[in-house]
Amino acid sequence: MTEQERKANQDLHALDEAHRLGRITREDYRARRRRVLGALCDSNGVTARNAITPPPASARRQAADTTAPGEALNMLFPARSGQTRKYLIGLVVVAVVCALLLYGLLHGK
Repeated sequence: MTEQERKANQDLHALDEAHRLGRITREDYRARRRRVLGALCDSNGVTARNAITPPPASARRQAADTTAPGEALNMLFPARSGQTRKYLIGLVVVAVVCALLLYGLLHGK
């Protein structure tokens, strides 16, 4: 973290505290917050919020033109991780158990 970012974090913390304690209005808080975050912009206009932006459409088209057809499909629909797969399986199991319990409650004796 740079010294400029550290200073901005301190300013934002103080600003948040002032707003939380009711010393400044919401509009004043937002205007000051914008000023503090605006000061973080470098000469290219890159901030922590927009540093990781998707490439422009022209770059995506150019990348799509240079990739093989199978690779383009993988780029559009990346493979799910094992963690996501386990989550989805767990979700399905829970849904089935809930359905069985509901059926048992409604049609049970």
